Amino acid sequence: MSQIYAYYGITRQAHFDQGQRLDHQATLHNVYAGMIAQTRQLHPAMGLRKMFHQLQPEGIGRDAFIALGLQEGYRLHVPANPGRTTVAVRSSRYGNLLVDGRFSTVNQVWVSDLFYFPWQDQHLYVVLIMDVVSRRIVGAAGGDHMRAELFTQALRRALTLRGIRDYAQGLIHHSDRGSQYASAVYTGLLEDHGIRVSMCATVLENAHAERVNGIIKNDYLRHWTLHRPGDFDALVTKACDHYNARFHSSLNMAPLEYEVWLRSCQPQDRPGVHVYTEQNTQIINNTGQLDLFPPNHLH
Repeated sequence: MSQIYAYYGITRQAHFDQGQRLDHQATLHNVYAGMIAQTRQLHPAMGLRKMFHQLQPEGIGRDAFIALGLQEGYRLHVPANPGRTTVAVRSSRYGNLLVDGRFSTVNQVWVSDLFYFPWQDQHLYVVLIMDVVSRRIVGAAGGDHMRAELFTQALRRALTLRGIRDYAQGLIHHSDRGSQYASAVYTGLLEDHGIRVSMCATVLENAHAERVNGIIKNDYLRHWTLHRPGDFDALVTKACDHYNARFHSSLNMAPLEYEVWLRSCQPQDRPGVHVYTEQNTQIINNTGQLDLFPPNHLH
């Protein structure tokens, strides 16, 4: 062997060290691959870039982590998202209250929307309510119908979670002009809690809700097995819990963590959110208006 080492110009120790490094790299490869597999079980459609920020693995860079994930077959395939669930109310006494608004803490703006989920030969439905500033889903409900009681179920859960009896007009509930949102029982529940009612003119004015719909539907629900419609509401709750705990690139942390971070900030230090509306698109000169925050808002 000494002659072979001499021929290649290396020492026995160098050969041994190289073998140790290769063994160590193989071990790390298996560790990182295992981390990716476990994370995908919790978040079936989380991208590798977001996963890297969530896990913050030691000893590997972002690009190498992504390359390893792709090598292991974890490339995402984004599905199409056709379909329309909104039955708009032609005339409504509720306008869009988000024009020129700047929001910087929780319980200032909740947005809500409905989406459908195909299951076997029928459609199931999900109502989500999200706090715009923290992007936390505060209320959700899933069922086999899209009647007003499904919407009020999600709203009651949001009200219970926050635990505030009277918002004293400090909270805006924003939605499309779906007939369920304009129902007397739904708007009455909002008004009873001192919540102002806001409705958008176009789908782009509810972009935050539309975006979270796609995440819950395509990143979670479609990857899980549903045996009967009666279990759907619990599956929706599970998806929302996972979403609230996962890394969000616009926040640089998970929604649950962000709410804790906000409470530690002085009001003047909290980054502001401008929500897109047809009116303020001409006022706010920001090409990323549909982003939650402007770039580099966190230091």
